[in-house]
Amino acid sequence: MSLSLASIASAGGSGSLPGLAEREVARRTARVQDAKFAIERGDNFYAEGDTEAALGQYRSAMEGLPDAPLTRDWLELAKLKFADCSVALARERAKNGRYEEARKLLAEALVAVPGHEGAIEFGEQLSDPDRWPPALTPEHVVKVQAVQRGLEMANSDYELGNYDKAIEDYQEVLRKDPYNSASRRGMERVEQKRAEYFETSRDHMRAKMLNDVNKMWEDNVPVQTIQNLPGIDANNKNDSARLIDKMNRIIFPNVQFSGASIEEAVEFLRVKSKDLDDQETDPAKKGVNIILKTGDTPITSSISIDLSDVPMSEALRYITELAGMKYKVEAHAVIVVPVSDMGTEMYQRIYRVPPDFLSVGGGSAEAAPAASNDPFAQPSGGGAGASQLIQRKSALEILRDQGIAFPEGASAVFNKVTSQLIVRNTQPNLDLIEAFVESLQGNTPKQIFITTKFVEVTQKNTDELGFDWLLGGFSLPGTNSIFGSGGTTGNSSAGPLSETDFPFRYPGAASVPVGQNPLSRGLRFGTNAIEADSIDGLIATTAAASSISPGILAFSGVFTDPQFQVVIRALSQKKGVDLMSAPSVTTKSGQRASVEVVREFIYPTEFDPPEIPQQFGSTGNTTFGGALGGTSVGGAFPVTPTTPTTFEMRPVGVRLEVDPVLGADGYTIDLNLAPEVTEFEGFINYGSPIQTTGSDALGNPRQIVLTENVINQPVFSSRKVQTSVTIWDGQTVAMGGLIREDVQDVEDKVPVLGDIPILGRLFQTKAEDHFKRNLMVFVTANVIDPSGQRVRNITQQSSDAGLPAATMDSGMGGPNPLLPAATN
Repeated sequence: MSLSLASIASAGGSGSLPGLAEREVARRTARVQDAKFAIERGDNFYAEGDTEAALGQYRSAMEGLPDAPLTRDWLELAKLKFADCSVALARERAKNGRYEEARKLLAEALVAVPGHEGAIEFGEQLSDPDRWPPALTPEHVVKVQAVQRGLEMANSDYELGNYDKAIEDYQEVLRKDPYNSASRRGMERVEQKRAEYFETSRDHMRAKMLNDVNKMWEDNVPVQTIQNLPGIDANNKNDSARLIDKMNRIIFPNVQFSGASIEEAVEFLRVKSKDLDDQETDPAKKGVNIILKTGDTPITSSISIDLSDVPMSEALRYITELAGMKYKVEAHAVIVVPVSDMGTEMYQRIYRVPPDFLSVGGGSAEAAPAASNDPFAQPSGGGAGASQLIQRKSALEILRDQGIAFPEGASAVFNKVTSQLIVRNTQPNLDLIEAFVESLQGNTPKQIFITTKFVEVTQKNTDELGFDWLLGGFSLPGTNSIFGSGGTTGNSSAGPLSETDFPFRYPGAASVPVGQNPLSRGLRFGTNAIEADSIDGLIATTAAASSISPGILAFSGVFTDPQFQVVIRALSQKKGVDLMSAPSVTTKSGQRASVEVVREFIYPTEFDPPEIPQQFGSTGNTTFGGALGGTSVGGAFPVTPTTPTTFEMRPVGVRLEVDPVLGADGYTIDLNLAPEVTEFEGFINYGSPIQTTGSDALGNPRQIVLTENVINQPVFSSRKVQTSVTIWDGQTVAMGGLIREDVQDVEDKVPVLGDIPILGRLFQTKAEDHFKRNLMVFVTANVIDPSGQRVRNITQQSSDAGLPAATMDSGMGGPNPLLPAATN
């Protein structure tokens, strides 16, 4: 530096040397100050956790300080801070798997401060695979951080109740870390919360469905007489229909011609229609376009007419008739042609038709044949995979069924994708097709939801009160040789006297009721008085033994003369059975539909007779032939009982078959339906046991049952209605019903004693049994759209049908607090 200053002094003169020195001193002082500021900024960055920025400041300070005695302390401080910061940054790099960068930082720290303990110690730790896994990579660290963020987000969604979002977050974590158990545990917690919700949802749905059952018991209030039935909504008309409406809407105040030609009359209508079309806002669309086609033969007829206040359609009809011509309305114009124009030329026309054109157009063919009653028979019609779907007619067949001719070269195709009917035919036939298509137009495709409801209520009331007497022996007053007592059971239907029917008995092995002799065995109690229906008795699983009514109170004279016992037998029973079945089905108008909720009940109808061998065992054993009596039977006796060979199947449950047709007004529904509810009641055994006569060990004859020979046949109860009815949309009508009451009245008494006034009631039995049954069958039909919603709601029905609006009263003399207040 001294040489440089000398050179400068010799070149520039001695006066410039002090200035150069001062500037150099100022520059070095500025560098020292910048280095101090850099150290200070580095400390701030380090305190904030920005190690990389702090290292850059320390590096800048270390490079900016000269190695001079005055700045050596600051230089050493900058190197020490640089080394410490390098070790700290190296730890951060190592945590992120960036081992090479960490080692490079440690090397720089040792260069700045040789022998730096922190750098040497961490360098040794970095070489230890147990502390710092060699497989750790920056990508792995990034995944771990993403997993941690994903778990935090998933847990947050879980806490907020966003269970579906939490599941998605946990699944995203599993995509990054397939073996993350925390996400699985988190999903488990979410599913537990979802399970709690679904449990409550199940309870709600169960309560709602049970309430729907209760709702079916509601007796709907009949509507008043409906007037002004709504007709078909005409908003969905095609272009030709709209043009016809416009012609009917345009009213000519005066149409007057005298000897005018057809050209002049048509031109007058065309021009005048633009002036009178006041509802069309677009000037280009005002009026009606009319095209005159006279053909090869000129029209010479003159028109003389005078009309007032007439629609354009009627004016054009009168004019064309006077000219010997006709007109037809197309999509954008009215064409006037001669009457003789039959239109043999083929044209192609595309019509917009409803999506269910093949159905509403009468395109349903006959349904597939019913299945065989034999459950083991092979299915008909191509095996098990045969289709049972209804075969539909083609568009050409539907149009021909409407009486529309299709000459050679004509065709009709229905495009299901675009709901377009593409027809090629002559113009007259196209006009017929257009009229048919217009008749099919409506708002939206409509379906009919039919519910048939069987409501059966039965009530059985049984009341009985009687007195059962036993009277022992006694001597008549005034004599010791004449005695009296109760009677005998005789041929009473109650059967022999049973000690279990009386509470007071003599002690001993063979207990005998106190009183012994019956006085009222001729009175009927319990099932002897009230008999069950004959068929109900036959289909019982086991023959029910006759039983008398229970005794509710008894009195007995044990050491009296005579001994007696009386049991008060009383019974009061009420049993009600309510049955409600409501099959429902949705179908299109004109489409037959059926629904079955049944179980297939298979039962035998034909049997092979039982077989009894004429000889069994080895030679010398007993041979049976003719009568089998009087012979000792030993060992097994092989008998083949009645064996079923042919079976039939009866569906048991609820069935509904319906064929609805929606009327042209969109409100009336014609129903041809056959609902049926079939139940299995039980079996009746038509067989009888096969017996033979044998002897016991003492040689006494006895009857031996070889086989019970059971031939069970089922008994079904069926509730079926097959009828055709007409109902309004949303209404319920009764299709049929049955009201029945069976009454049994029993009054038994002991002769003479039962006729005693007042006391005679103690020798009587009275029983009454009332069995009432009320069966009603209702049908409800609702017109619905493809979304399942009612086409007409309740409010709309009331307004459309001209019904009075429903009013509500709170019952407190004021307005209903649940309704909003009326405003003017």
